[in-house]
Amino acid sequence: MKRIVLALVLGCLAMAASAQHETIFNNARVVGGFGAPIVEMGLGNEMTTAVGGGGAIVIDNFFIGGYGVGSVDFNALIEDENIQQIDLGHGGFWLGYTLAPYKIIHLYTSARIGWGGVGIDVSNNSNFPRDVDNVFVLTPELGVELNVAKWFRIAGTVGYRYVDGVNENLGFYKQDDFNGALANLTFRFGWFGWRRGSR
Repeated sequence: MKRIVLALVLGCLAMAASAQHETIFNNARVVGGFGAPIVEMGLGNEMTTAVGGGGAIVIDNFFIGGYGVGSVDFNALIEDENIQQIDLGHGGFWLGYTLAPYKIIHLYTSARIGWGGVGIDVSNNSNFPRDVDNVFVLTPELGVELNVAKWFRIAGTVGYRYVDGVNENLGFYKQDDFNGALANLTFRFGWFGWRRGSR
């Protein structure tokens, strides 16, 4: 009897050891990683060019990482002679997906979700203190990507920058001044995996 019980216990333990729980990322594999300069240009509005960069790990057709972007200038918004410059900087999470990435040209989409600040620089003789608004920034984009080399890709996309948390009570700018459509260029350098089994 003891042998039967022992055999049943050992059998249950063996089955438990061989059993696998199914999960969303059960078959996901890290196939590479990259670093990337990012350029944002406003489309049909007063938004200025912004530059930055980011990096991520590549998990099959997805990637996840982080980014940071800062405005070159928002001087077109300046109406007070005491203000020298208006800045927008933000950083956070960067998520993306590529469809059929082994093809020379393929679909590319991503979303940057971050936090940062809108700041003003004032002249030395101004009574205004430097002010910084803490803001939330969401930038989804969609476009195509070109495989230039195994280690280099260029993505051209159209997206939208949404900024929340701007203090309009200061009277220097409005929240809509920082929202709008964007054209984006992303230069990805790294290793992306070249498996074609996902077709």
